Amino acid sequence: MNELILYDQDFAEFRSWLNLNLDGLTWQGRFKKEFESFWDSFFEDGLTLKKLIERFEYAYSQVRIGSLSSWFLWLRDKFLSYIFIFKNQSIGKIAFEAGISASVLATILRSFLLDEFPHLDQYFSDIFQVGNILSPNLEVTFNKIKSDINIVAPPNGSREDEIMPSMEVTLFDEWSLFVKRMKSDFKSRQFDLTKIKERTSFIKQIKVVQDISILLLLFTLTIYGVKQSNIWYEKYLGNKVSIYEPQFNWLNKSLVFKGAEKKSAKEFKLNFNEIKDITKGEKLTEFFDPDKYEEETEVTLTSFDNIPKDLKDADKEPSQYEGDAENRNGYRETKGGTTIIYRLMMTTANAYATRDKINLLVEKYKGEAVGDSTPGMDVPGGVYYNVYVPKKDFKEFMTETMKVDQAKLFESNTSNVKNIPGKVRIFIMVKSI
Repeated sequence: MNELILYDQDFAEFRSWLNLNLDGLTWQGRFKKEFESFWDSFFEDGLTLKKLIERFEYAYSQVRIGSLSSWFLWLRDKFLSYIFIFKNQSIGKIAFEAGISASVLATILRSFLLDEFPHLDQYFSDIFQVGNILSPNLEVTFNKIKSDINIVAPPNGSREDEIMPSMEVTLFDEWSLFVKRMKSDFKSRQFDLTKIKERTSFIKQIKVVQDISILLLLFTLTIYGVKQSNIWYEKYLGNKVSIYEPQFNWLNKSLVFKGAEKKSAKEFKLNFNEIKDITKGEKLTEFFDPDKYEEETEVTLTSFDNIPKDLKDADKEPSQYEGDAENRNGYRETKGGTTIIYRLMMTTANAYATRDKINLLVEKYKGEAVGDSTPGMDVPGGVYYNVYVPKKDFKEFMTETMKVDQAKLFESNTSNVKNIPGKVRIFIMVKSI
């Protein structure tokens, strides 16, 4: 099989048939010399079709701008169409000599001819159907197509509405750099497209590594700069802020408070594991002598089951929290007082809204103010209730009241306050938070 060799005349005919807009390509002729230099170097006399296709592959693999890559692909496809139409070469032979897939070549030729003859869509789809190397369409030539459907070769390789023939490729900054590098590579006797691609790929990888390194360096410098700025600003604020200690010049420092008995102080270790030794100090418990500091009995109720079963006998029946002295260690009154009262400590984010709800419950269960107090009166930090509630309604009243907001109920047994018969005295403190 004779190898297809292309000469200057073939390239000149191809350029004429392609109908390039030279003014558009060279920006009204300002870069015409540069374009002509590219054309003469790229389409060199005596190239084989395979060498020329390698040059196209070199071109669109070296340029980085998408528009230039598209322009070289367009130029390659047009040249393959030119060879098929005017050199009367079969699809199989062109694909073999160009070193490309026959199905890819058939798709390129179909697209070109379909643009010229859109009414022959079905015919071109059939004739350019090349699925494998045994396909009979590999032997199809343009002369066969002309005899089948009676058409002539397209007079121009590009249409008037195409952009590529007029694209200002010479205006790109990369154009001159590419042409210079292309001439150097083409003149080399050891021109190897595979090695050139490997070199280009390596250079791109090096550039990626450089870019990543620069980004990491900038990120590290930024973090370090922010950290140092914070340290400096902290010192700056420390120097600006003055701390003033109160001066009690009027205090009589000659006053000395002495204990009843002079005793040597005992040192105690302050670490966490031995802090319990503090309680072993000599006569330290005298400060907690229940005979000196008598308190009322007050316990937290975690359930209404802890309230005496019969509130009529509440003054007589001790709750489960009361008992003999052995179970209370002497810290509360143990005699069982004559009156049980209840304290409800409630916290809320809106004291006045809570007060409105409790007022409705006091009114519902016929609560009465104790003495001159007003239910829901304002006190520092919240509102306060001191009311009597009928014993028969006590549990219902407390159940609904404790649903209003977060609350804790205390039971107190004291001999200092006496209830009205049939009533239970309740203190409610609503603390605003």
